[in-house]
Amino acid sequence: MKKILAVSVLALAVSTQSLSAQEGGDIIRLPENLRPFLAGVIEGHPRTASAVAVISRARAEAAVASQPLYNPEIELGAEPVVASPPDTDLYTAYSASISMAVDVSGKRGLRTSIGGLQAKVAEAEAHAAQLALAADTFAALADVHAARQRLGFATKQAELAEKFLELSERRQKAGELPAADLGAAQLAAAEAISVQKDAEFAVVRSEEALRTTCLCDIDKAPPLPRDLPAPPKLSETVIEEIASGRPEVLSARQQAESAKQSLALARAQRIPDPSVKVGASKEGEEKRVLLGLSIPIPVLNTGSAEVSAAGRALTQAEVAERQAMLENAAAIRAAARSYQRAVQTLEAWQRVGVPSLEKQSELLTKLWRAGELSATDFLVQLRETARANATEIDLREAAWGAFAGLLKAVNRSPFVGVVKDEE
Repeated sequence: MKKILAVSVLALAVSTQSLSAQEGGDIIRLPENLRPFLAGVIEGHPRTASAVAVISRARAEAAVASQPLYNPEIELGAEPVVASPPDTDLYTAYSASISMAVDVSGKRGLRTSIGGLQAKVAEAEAHAAQLALAADTFAALADVHAARQRLGFATKQAELAEKFLELSERRQKAGELPAADLGAAQLAAAEAISVQKDAEFAVVRSEEALRTTCLCDIDKAPPLPRDLPAPPKLSETVIEEIASGRPEVLSARQQAESAKQSLALARAQRIPDPSVKVGASKEGEEKRVLLGLSIPIPVLNTGSAEVSAAGRALTQAEVAERQAMLENAAAIRAAARSYQRAVQTLEAWQRVGVPSLEKQSELLTKLWRAGELSATDFLVQLRETARANATEIDLREAAWGAFAGLLKAVNRSPFVGVVKDEE
């Protein structure tokens, strides 16, 4: 059989699936313009190929575990035999038999069940890895978006500072401006250039971080939309439902079930499997039918130690399952609160109505030329306006970062690596 590794780029629910129990019908969805980009990232990323390989191996091992435990054995024999006195003839005795151990305690079925559960564990872990990739890529993209906005803003600030410096130099030459005010304008221009260079370096760092995360052509990355998705309203019932379906919890649950089946297998292995033998022999003219039954005697190794170890493993797996459930529920609550607070903070800031840097600069320039503002007051107010505008960029970046965390905490269905068999 030839293995075809096909990565299903289904609706990863790169968006979170709709929850029937969710209050108000709120759905966490990625912006539509970002979904094709993330779909391409996940489809072509080495993590996806690795996940497909892991799933393929787990399924192959499950197929191995489902195979019969024993093969039949054929025994053929021939030996010279001397007839009993008074005869002294020499003849050959022939024998042929077939024997096979019989699984009387259901070991094969238990092994099959364990193999299937381990395959499901591999699938859940692959889903979690792909989901983390989607969230990490989105967060890195948000950082790039914010860094580019800061660079654009710093460039405008440097242009305004340079323009103010040119006006100051002309007024100083005309004797309308003190030398101290010109010095202040020169310092402001130098500071604005420094901020611009730092912003350029920050863009490079964020772009390289995105490129490292997605291993893709970042020039094809779309911009983030202006509006953020509305925060979801999650009740405790919905949080428990989401947590129960998270890949980490599903993996831990399958591990616990696998440990339960392993305990049953350890108990079954304490029951020895008998071997049945059927055959025939011929000694001269005499023919015989051979029937045999052998049973191992578990005296030296009773298997009790294996049962005890399997019991401890089951206890550990059940604790891990409960821990995964609690941790995921806590992560969902924290992510939902963080995103809600980030959106509320951004909206509150926007309601204040901070004037744009360009408009405020025009107003301040008019006041400065009219002599109603000193150069120092002009620069101070321009700097505060710049900081206020930069704050909105920071708040928006924090909100998108919180959204990426919410997506990672709530989403349950990332792109799946599918392995198909073709004759």
